[in-house]
Amino acid sequence: MYTSYDVAHQLLQVRQYTELSVHGFAELPRDVLSAVLRLTAEWRNVEEMEWLIKAGACPHETHDGFTVLDEFLMGHDGYWCAKEHVEQVEAGVKMLAAYGVSDKDLTAKYILSNCKEIIQNSEYLMKFFKVEIPKVKLFYHLPRASKLEQAKVTFATVEEAVKALPTLTDYPQYVAVIEEKGEVWRYLVSKGCGPLEVIPLADKPGWTEKKETLSNIVNFVMGNTEYPTLPCEDE
Repeated sequence: MYTSYDVAHQLLQVRQYTELSVHGFAELPRDVLSAVLRLTAEWRNVEEMEWLIKAGACPHETHDGFTVLDEFLMGHDGYWCAKEHVEQVEAGVKMLAAYGVSDKDLTAKYILSNCKEIIQNSEYLMKFFKVEIPKVKLFYHLPRASKLEQAKVTFATVEEAVKALPTLTDYPQYVAVIEEKGEVWRYLVSKGCGPLEVIPLADKPGWTEKKETLSNIVNFVMGNTEYPTLPCEDE
């Protein structure tokens, strides 16, 4: 016995070989229309999806554990997750919301994680999915500069911001200033310097053990320190 998804799969197979508008599905039963909607949501054709819903398809349709919203968010094969898809996804979610779809139609949180680049670049999507807005801000300046520049991106955690420092700007060296809820951290970023690429700047006044360690490194590199020598070096 054929199921609604068997019929929907066959119809979609036909579309691979000949032009077949969804308007030709107008007389199909509601369960088949819902199956077509669920199976085609990954292609993010918002206009077709809305037509199917108006024709009777259920916007909450679920199959194999995934909803229409799940499939739409993930995109084809789960790879359409870059920020260039923000407008497309935002338009589709707004359309689905108009027909009663909510964040409760999302079955798994990992889908949001996979689409993080899309979600975090849309204020509407962040509110719709109740995603906490990143609160970590990042500023930077060149050494000895008097003016701060603010980075266009924000971060969920300080750790996430620190990881991004080596690629944040085009400057070979700069000072990064990270702020979260009034707390501030500073880092000296020197690209290509291995373990010294990102150095936290001590916030304690006075001469500390860490400052002495960094001073020794600088003096060694610059050749500013005299060291005990071997007899063979004195010849």
